[in-house]
Amino acid sequence: MTTLAVLIYLVAVILAVGLVAFLKPIAWYFHVLAVILAIGLGNIRVPEEYSGPATDLCIGFCFTFLLLWGLAGLVFREGIRHKHA
Repeated sequence: MTTLAVLIYLVAVILAVGLVAFLKPIAWYFHVLAVILAIGLGNIRVPEEYSGPATDLCIGFCFTFLLLWGLAGLVFREGIRHKHA
């Protein structure tokens, strides 16, 4: 189970940074909204009937992706790859 959790979080990190690196940057307020959604998602109390490892991994993936995509989009406003003359 530990290996699966590491793989899922690694995919979230690679996907978030990859989207910022290889796609055209979008408006800053979408990245701010993603950070706010991630913080809100991290503070949600999951009902007992839905709690379990699968729910934790799903919420953790979404939280990690939204937070990293939002922060990376705000830090790297022009994209990670810079165009040179």
